[in-house]
Amino acid sequence: MNPVSTSELAALFDCFIPNAGPASFEQLKGGHINLTYKVRLASGAQYILQAVNANVFPNVTGLMENVFRISAHLEKKLSTMDPDPNALRFLRFVPPARQSASLSDDKWYWRVYHFIDGVVTRTEAKSPAEAYTAAKAFGRFQSLLADLPEPRLNETIPNFHNTRRRFEALEKAISDDICGRAAGVREEIAGIRALRDAALEVQCAYEAGLMPERTVHNDAKFSNILLDSNDGHAVCIIDLDTCMPGLSLHDFGDLVRSMVCFAPEDEKDVTKIRANREMFSALCDGFLSEADSHLTPAEHKLLRAGGVCMTSEVAVRMLTDYLQGDTYFRIAYPEHNLVRARSQMTLARSILDDLPIV
Repeated sequence: MNPVSTSELAALFDCFIPNAGPASFEQLKGGHINLTYKVRLASGAQYILQAVNANVFPNVTGLMENVFRISAHLEKKLSTMDPDPNALRFLRFVPPARQSASLSDDKWYWRVYHFIDGVVTRTEAKSPAEAYTAAKAFGRFQSLLADLPEPRLNETIPNFHNTRRRFEALEKAISDDICGRAAGVREEIAGIRALRDAALEVQCAYEAGLMPERTVHNDAKFSNILLDSNDGHAVCIIDLDTCMPGLSLHDFGDLVRSMVCFAPEDEKDVTKIRANREMFSALCDGFLSEADSHLTPAEHKLLRAGGVCMTSEVAVRMLTDYLQGDTYFRIAYPEHNLVRARSQMTLARSILDDLPIV
């Protein structure tokens, strides 16, 4: 997106909060998808003005319906509970006061929500205590949304975590072999195929009626939590754009995938990749401390399988993209997606072999 001038930002913000007076705009770096500004009014009030990338989220209208419904539900639920300064909070979106053609086009969709002060974000959990905090926050988030009224949320990215379809897409990429790369990755193909049954265990349980569809985040990781800058407790779950119908174990599995190994997801030396039992135990304890009451027996039994599922799924997607010419994931060097696929495949195997069934 071309740079947005201060006058343009002011006009956009005025569509949400008219006549707010002088404001300053600070662009917040770090995101790869959306364009984000912190807005500070002369009164001291602060907001986030954000442009959602409609190329990534083509159903932006459905996406915004989802986040407004989630925000309103969380506000209603939390208002009935005893006040707790350390309780999980929520993103408060501001509906437009008036419509304008500048608010949306075929590439960007602008929105505003209240800024939360005194918080930080970090990309990685460095200890079991931090893993516990993250899992507790996402367990709490799921519990609060367990009674979200009908209708079903919009499925803004269809089949986002349909593991069976991800494996089918990989097999097609192998068969098509449009870049002539399949012969050089036979070992990786065999390794991922060997994980298929374990990776599908969660989806098979859902298809057998052993667990329900739920409202879930679909991108559960440490960087999507606002942490109190003083004591590090979880303040708020953010990045709600992927919130939609899904499985509880998809979120828990994402937590496992992103936190049980201290090596980066593109680690070239696979001997460094091992699932850490202490981190897994902390994730289980934190998640169950909030979500235990609404989980089915199958969801309890398949916590580890959630980690295998989501880690294998990422490995499948990375290898598929490599075979198709690296058209989806951003790469830093020609073999980057292949390295990622090996890393995630190794981690999935370690989760399966080295972690206990809870």
